[in-house]
Amino acid sequence: MNENYRSRFRWPAGEMDYYRRLALAVAAAIAAAMASVGAASSVPCMYVFGDSLVDNGNNNGMLSLARANYRPYGIDFHEGPPGRFTNGRTMVDFLSDMLGLRPPLLPPYAAAAPADLARGVNFASGASGIRPETGNNLGGHYPLSEQVGHFRTAVGDMTTGTARFRGNATKVAAYLGRCVFFVGMGSNDYLNNYFMSNYYTTAQEYDPAAYASLLLKDYAAQLADLYALGARKFVVAGVGNIGCIPYELARMDNDEQPSDPSTPSSSSDDGDGISISIGAGAGGRSSTRSSENSGGNQKPAVAAGMCNDTINSAVAIYNKGLLSMVKRLNRSAQMRGARFVFLDTVQVGRDLAANAAAHGFTVLDRGCCGVGRNNGQITCLPLQRPCDDRSKYIFWDAFHPTEAANRIYAAKAFNSTSTADAYPINVSQLAAL
Repeated sequence: MNENYRSRFRWPAGEMDYYRRLALAVAAAIAAAMASVGAASSVPCMYVFGDSLVDNGNNNGMLSLARANYRPYGIDFHEGPPGRFTNGRTMVDFLSDMLGLRPPLLPPYAAAAPADLARGVNFASGASGIRPETGNNLGGHYPLSEQVGHFRTAVGDMTTGTARFRGNATKVAAYLGRCVFFVGMGSNDYLNNYFMSNYYTTAQEYDPAAYASLLLKDYAAQLADLYALGARKFVVAGVGNIGCIPYELARMDNDEQPSDPSTPSSSSDDGDGISISIGAGAGGRSSTRSSENSGGNQKPAVAAGMCNDTINSAVAIYNKGLLSMVKRLNRSAQMRGARFVFLDTVQVGRDLAANAAAHGFTVLDRGCCGVGRNNGQITCLPLQRPCDDRSKYIFWDAFHPTEAANRIYAAKAFNSTSTADAYPINVSQLAAL
């Protein structure tokens, strides 16, 4: 370069120093990101157990009302046929991508080929719960015990039918010990069991504390079965503030006195400063004030910022027990070598709503697709036209988050350094163990 040219375009000393520091910071950030990707990519597989929040098509062939294999479900999902209960990707779709799995999307067990089993499979089923009778009001589905049974079959098929293991069960167990197991159950045990008194008698048979204890006893047994099959890295997500979803807001009478979900009245603390109100439920705080109203003259169900505290308080008892259970399992001699991560998506939901504008959300209380008040009285119908801009909505339908919200939930679970979001470590750190 010509010396006169260089002298004319010489940076001022202070400005050059600034950009040098900026370049070093960028390089350090890239190095950290690459290190994170390298750690995550060491995870060879991921297995998913749960309900409609993470189901990706296992219910498609069932005689069930809990199916999403019709448009507009999946309207923004371009990789294959619908089956997810949202407009695009679910939280676990994003997590599997962040973990470095390639291809990133796990197949549903109902459609998985033998070659898929070692890479990871989704066993989740819409309407399912911890209790075997949960969701029977909606028709066919696979409760958690059957999902674990399907995994047991898959492990057997991997052992005997995969050349890489050559019938060696010890090699299979060692391999599975490096994988991530996502388990998110319990929402339907309240929505489609305990709080459905016209169909179930559990609310008459158990008070909220006894019912939560019953659920957690069954849950712990299923996690122990997964451990016995080789699982070691667990991501456990509890129930969200389901008293705040559009379905519950639509059911509330205008003269009810629900609570403000930003008030921690339905949360507890077990003495070590960890928030108890957690969940993989359909959302956290849900203000009923929105800037869009695609339902004509529909009005919000309740005053702005309110939820059904009766439901949220019952769920909080379960969540408190679930967090205690996770802590206990992390110390358990019977589960030596296992590590459990606890996701608090209620906390993430509250942060999301409090900073909605920064995330691009303007509609916090109603589904993008649905019928009635808050688009929550009837869920999204076949061929119904949804809202035009899904990125502005936290909820896709009466129960489930949009892809935009799922992306945020997954990012918090994977990256957050706050134990209020993921306890005691995040998913990225779990993967690197």
